[in-house]
Amino acid sequence: MKNILFLTTGGTIACEETEEGLIPSLSGQDLIERVPEIKTLCQITVADVCKLDSSNLQPENWSKWAKLIGDNYTKYDGFVITHGTDTMAYTSSALSHMLVNLGKPVVLTGSQVPINLANSDARSNLELAFTIASSNLAGVFIAFGNKVIKGDCAKKIFAKNFNAFESINETPVLFFDKTGIKKNLPCGEVLGEFKVEEKLDPRVMAITITPGLRPDIIDFAVAQGNKGIVLECFGAGGVDTATNNFLPAIKRAIHKGVRVVCVSQCLFDGVDLTLYPMGILAAQAGVESGGLMTLEAALTKLMFVLANE
Repeated sequence: MKNILFLTTGGTIACEETEEGLIPSLSGQDLIERVPEIKTLCQITVADVCKLDSSNLQPENWSKWAKLIGDNYTKYDGFVITHGTDTMAYTSSALSHMLVNLGKPVVLTGSQVPINLANSDARSNLELAFTIASSNLAGVFIAFGNKVIKGDCAKKIFAKNFNAFESINETPVLFFDKTGIKKNLPCGEVLGEFKVEEKLDPRVMAITITPGLRPDIIDFAVAQGNKGIVLECFGAGGVDTATNNFLPAIKRAIHKGVRVVCVSQCLFDGVDLTLYPMGILAAQAGVESGGLMTLEAALTKLMFVLANE
């Protein structure tokens, strides 16, 4: 049987009801006892890392978890991380960048309903996560709602629905439909030796472009000490170049050494800065295209690049 390291970080899956609302309090062993089937899949070692609502997570948490996986990489065949759903896509994206040449599965999961409640989705999600962690797939994945999604392609699209996550601009690695199991398995070849790049630069700000937004928000972001800006733009990568012309502010930021990356507010198809004059002018000003990347993937990659380039 495969040896799996089970890292728990809190989230709804581990919550219990209190007078102040749902509070993460269950341990990894508590979770295993509620899904005894997973003990037939693999040998499990539990490490309770923290008990946090994922809204309270910071980039330094990702660095600690990446290092923890690196320190235990040779001891285990795979890793499962339970996590709150709200920032799970940020964590999975960050780990996808930080775990370089990953040759084993690192699987994040959680639930929309606490495991102690009768209608919880936690049991099926945990069973799926441990199944994938015990496989020969290599990479960071989210296993949730009968889907397995690459870590840097995931986005939470529902606040309550059990099918909480979608795979953006790439078919899920594995999913179930009425005709059975569909697969889009990643290439198993790993080029290079595994290593952990745990450094991140959190001085990155995401700005959603909206009608009427003033471009001095860019100057504010720079004044606050940010070294990177992710612009969540209209459609294929549009920003206002007329009434509230963003281009001068963008140029000022880039002149000061700030990296500016453009992603789309649309869920699918990404940005194409060669398509419309707004995008072309933005690219000429020095804006970098995020291509098909989600906001979560672009933000965490920019943190990674700024810390390691």
